[in-house]
Amino acid sequence: MKSFFQTMIATPFGSSESLQTTQGLLFTLLVTVALCSCMMLVYRFCHDGLTYRRKFNITLTMLALSSNLLLAVIQNNPLFSLGALGALSICRIRTNTKDPRDLGFVFWALMIGVSSAMGAFVVGAVGSLVIGAVIMILHKTEKTQNYTAVVVRGEKERLADVQELFRETPGSRLQSENLTADQFEVVYELKDQKNEDEVLMTILGSMDGVRDVNILAPKTLVA
Repeated sequence: MKSFFQTMIATPFGSSESLQTTQGLLFTLLVTVALCSCMMLVYRFCHDGLTYRRKFNITLTMLALSSNLLLAVIQNNPLFSLGALGALSICRIRTNTKDPRDLGFVFWALMIGVSSAMGAFVVGAVGSLVIGAVIMILHKTEKTQNYTAVVVRGEKERLADVQELFRETPGSRLQSENLTADQFEVVYELKDQKNEDEVLMTILGSMDGVRDVNILAPKTLVA
């Protein structure tokens, strides 16, 4: 058993005979699961509570294992490879990714499955290490700025006072303005600062002629 593992790791892309054995198949699946565990941790680290999807994280592992087994079946068999290509050509993914980063994790999972099935364990491990490190570094250095949307409704004669208040508020920007014969509705984008929205709501709520003040949650990637 020890010599078998040494042979599998020492061979850059493995041998077809070793990979087609029961021991070889179990070894590639274990390597796939181990690399997918690291990928799942990186996915969890890079997503907050609103964008993290546990089911999608589990699906990444299923995708890696499925691609691993598929390549193990069709390896060195052109007839099976053509059949698998025809079967996959009729499959279409209709689920839209809510986060652009999810597409990168899908390709990462495929890379893990393909590299393990080909016996390129060093390539899969080093590639996963580099990809995970780059993603975590970029996530840490990413400058995020949340914005809140403030919706104000009231009597038309008070519009100038509301606009003046927002002009004096740092980081505010007009998004839309709707006027009727005697009413107005304005939507401003405001930088999400600590206690800034509470103070603004208090001032707007105390103004005569202002009927409604609504502050929407910061922008998220949740559909």
